Amino acid sequence: MFEGNNPVGFVMIGYDKDDYWKDAPAIADGNYNLWRLMIDKKYQNRGYGKQAVELALRFIRTFPCGKADFCWLSYEPKNAVAKSLYASFGFIETGEKDGEEQIAVLKL
Repeated sequence: MFEGNNPVGFVMIGYDKDDYWKDAPAIADGNYNLWRLMIDKKYQNRGYGKQAVELALRFIRTFPCGKADFCWLSYEPKNAVAKSLYASFGFIETGEKDGEEQIAVLKL
């Protein structure tokens, strides 16, 4: 994402899981995920995160890597801003964890 010519952040999208990921959550099988969402601190609280998630989900729903039922993500349990942002798009916590991070899923 850019503000003018200045990059403000990025999003990484994943699909399925690699063979070497031995402890992957079950939801990773055959589904998309928002792997990373990073917005530079000086550009936060300007709506870029929401715009990035919206654009990422729009792209995911074109199923570029194949059909899937869900998009999932994970975040630090204490990150109330992330939880609120993702919940605003319909992501629901599953109670499962990816390492120490809370998993939330969205039906596509």
